[in-house]
Amino acid sequence: MIKSLSQRLSSYAVTTLALSILPLGLSLVSPEAVEAAPCTYQCESNQIRFVPGQAITIEFVNNTNGMVSLERVLDIDLHWLRPDAEFAIETMVGADDNMSLVFWDENNRSVNAVLHRPNAETLKIELLPSGHDSDRVVHVNNDGRVLVY
Repeated sequence: MIKSLSQRLSSYAVTTLALSILPLGLSLVSPEAVEAAPCTYQCESNQIRFVPGQAITIEFVNNTNGMVSLERVLDIDLHWLRPDAEFAIETMVGADDNMSLVFWDENNRSVNAVLHRPNAETLKIELLPSGHDSDRVVHVNNDGRVLVY
């Protein structure tokens, strides 16, 4: 069948209208609008990043059954965390050269480091007993990334 001129024009008008408003619809779904909320509880290390120069507090909570030793690399002080004890360090991201905090169980039992970020200025590290390979280090890079080894 041959379409009438008015049918072809109306089809053309609908297509033109749809193509002209398509970019408008795409701009409503921008990547910024879809961005996820920052992680606050049981975060992976790639979900936490601080701004270089930002003052932060690093809190350790020992939720294991034994004594955990905690040492800040390049510091002389060694801290012992009894079960259910807490310890905090205040620092500035990037001011301390790639800050590393090493920890181990007194009886060499496996320890799991679980990261939390309760607010923008705090990194909370919960030490838990682990049945598999042990975490040993939390490292805060000068660029603000947090790594667990």
